[in-house]
Amino acid sequence: MSLHIESTENALAELKKQRTKTLTAAISVSFLGIALMGLLLYLVHIIVAVPEDPPMVAYATQEGDNPDIDTPEVTQTTQRPSSSSTSAQVKVIAAVATADVAVVNPDIEVDVPSEELSMGIDIGDGFGTGTGDGDGGGIPGIISKRCDLNDRMKRITENGGTPQCEEAVVKSLRWLKKQQNGNGSWGEGQFRASMTGISLLAYLAHCETPLSEEFGENVLKGISFLVDLGMKNPVLSEQPALKEICYDHAVATYALCEAYTFCKQMDIPSISNLEKVVVKAVDRIIDAQCPNGGWGYSYNNKINPDIDLSVTGWNVQALKAAEHGGVKPTKGEIRSTLRKASSYVRKNVMPDGKFSYKENGNMPRSSLVGVGVLSLQMTGNGSDSAARKGLDWIKNNVKNLQWGQGSGTENVKSNLYMHYYCVQAAMNRGGDVWTSYNKAFRDAVLSGQNADGSFRKNDVGYVSGMSNKSENIYRQCLATLMLETYYRFLPGTGEGTKNS
Repeated sequence: MSLHIESTENALAELKKQRTKTLTAAISVSFLGIALMGLLLYLVHIIVAVPEDPPMVAYATQEGDNPDIDTPEVTQTTQRPSSSSTSAQVKVIAAVATADVAVVNPDIEVDVPSEELSMGIDIGDGFGTGTGDGDGGGIPGIISKRCDLNDRMKRITENGGTPQCEEAVVKSLRWLKKQQNGNGSWGEGQFRASMTGISLLAYLAHCETPLSEEFGENVLKGISFLVDLGMKNPVLSEQPALKEICYDHAVATYALCEAYTFCKQMDIPSISNLEKVVVKAVDRIIDAQCPNGGWGYSYNNKINPDIDLSVTGWNVQALKAAEHGGVKPTKGEIRSTLRKASSYVRKNVMPDGKFSYKENGNMPRSSLVGVGVLSLQMTGNGSDSAARKGLDWIKNNVKNLQWGQGSGTENVKSNLYMHYYCVQAAMNRGGDVWTSYNKAFRDAVLSGQNADGSFRKNDVGYVSGMSNKSENIYRQCLATLMLETYYRFLPGTGEGTKNS
């Protein structure tokens, strides 16, 4: 571990001290609360003991008529599970899980993220508020709703999930825990930065922070690995000269921006240089944007043949995470950069709703529909014609989507990368698009998980382009993030958006 960041051992020691202090304080407060409650009950008992003439209420009615009592009419406007059903679902998880479900240690008094954070950041027409105009997506809507098991279960069930989705996520995080390298990274070879980033995203989506009892050490080591990379190198990559740094850096920046948001909102200590590296990483993304609004390999910020929608999608996600966390870059403005990116993404939409790998219809691919739609949603343009075309394609083709290893061709649409994006785009849109896609992906992913928490390639979907270890990490994280979509994002209502 470099000297650029405090040693993980010291950070863990500080966190343990904090847990001890907060536990002692919590116990003291509990005893005080019990004493006050006893006093209150005593006073109530005295008041109740005082005799008082009961009030008399008379209703003037005619014989044979029902009393005209002003009783409000109760109508059910939404279908929401009752508190009893939510409790029952939580009990189901507790019964079938091999151990307790991982949540932030309840003995630690941690501030709930602020309401300002919960509301997201508006870009364009209602972005991030789930108003039904198609822009309900973004870096997590109400983050605080991830951090409580009951709230999380409520969002899962309301959005079409099952208790098994929560159990599968916890099993997956435990499998990932065993795959972490000694230096805090995940994966192997040239993509360790991006594999570490996407692993952290899977933990953060479940509200696992450096303070978490079961996974806190893993999260802290992962953040430390990326911060150290950012202090040593111009980009978040172990091999800055490679052309693929555009993926490594974007995914790692996405994760660090979310980590920065959590640490700032929850006052989590012991991660020095985190903000410095986050600002530096966001500056690099802004500086690498090309004149047409997209991003290319090697982060060459000129118009060149290596600009594509896939690279652009990851960089858009990273910038949205940065804006949501209040990051203040020095090289430019995040919002204007995202607006510029949206103009590039629109050039990639095809008449049938597919999106092309290169702009102006060059290499159309069904695997990029979700990338295009999510990028438009994240830039505040989820209601425009390009996004609607893509959403229509998703809705019309969801029955033809296949799961498993497949052949990687357009005829066998089993690309897990595609599903990762489409699930988010469909959730953000809500309505029948989400209902149909949820049915397609949920049971397929759940049935493709092994007893040890890993996901099977032949049942869940393929990813390619990296070593076996990194490929397994990548598949694991994509599948896990898909199951976490239920509470990471605010769903749209599906109303108010006209089809083109």
